[in-house]
Amino acid sequence: MTFVFNTLQENFLGYTGIFACLGIGFLFLKRIYNSDTGPGYWAVSFFLNSFGFLFWSEVMPLQKGVQYLIGEICHMSGFWLLAIGVYGFIGKKLKPWNIVAISVWILVWFLSILLFGSHANIATFVLKALRSVLFIFVGFVIRNEKSNKETVGRNIAGISLITWGVYIIIFSIYKINPHLYYGFLVGVTILAAFGMAAMVMDKIQIRAEERKKHIEQLEGILPICSYCKKIRDEKNEWHLMEAYIEDRSKAEFSHGICPDCLDKYRPDKD
Repeated sequence: MTFVFNTLQENFLGYTGIFACLGIGFLFLKRIYNSDTGPGYWAVSFFLNSFGFLFWSEVMPLQKGVQYLIGEICHMSGFWLLAIGVYGFIGKKLKPWNIVAISVWILVWFLSILLFGSHANIATFVLKALRSVLFIFVGFVIRNEKSNKETVGRNIAGISLITWGVYIIIFSIYKINPHLYYGFLVGVTILAAFGMAAMVMDKIQIRAEERKKHIEQLEGILPICSYCKKIRDEKNEWHLMEAYIEDRSKAEFSHGICPDCLDKYRPDKD
């Protein structure tokens, strides 16, 4: 994050539009895939980043310092929503050490904002470092997700977020043209967004394959005992027909007596 450059105002307005479009894209993805919270969080995250760039462009009728502060809050809120969305999407839960780390992170961020008026350079570096830590951590969380199947989306999203974090911290030390800096930064952000969208598609595909495999377990020729009607599975183990079908489908059995068996076994009920 670099403090407001007048020459970047038009760029920031352009980024406002780019991030707003990314947010709209995730809203549509949320409507297609409503089973997980991830796309919804990511949509709000990109909308907040869009608002952040809008305030940084200095087009709002507010003092420069106020616009910067609101933009910073929007960006950081968006980044945290992105992280929360990732955690929810891959099924992770917060642990006690996570809560402690988050509390320390927020405290350092707040102190950096207070320090900005007197030591702008130090505060700017610390704020960039906080962004970097967040992105790298979330990237590693995605890459280390335990899965029986490697997914393209997870690789793209994880590597892009790690690259995002490393990029920020490196170029907070080595200065480059601010237009080039933000150009590559937005490019990496779009790659991360593409990866997260691909993660959703991968999850849809994996669930479809699991359902197909589940259905195939009840198709084809089933080895069944001619006498007791038990069914043999792929491990050569025998199961009651009811148990075999209930374990492999949503069907449940309710026992009764058909008319023929009622006449045969319970003639007294006529």
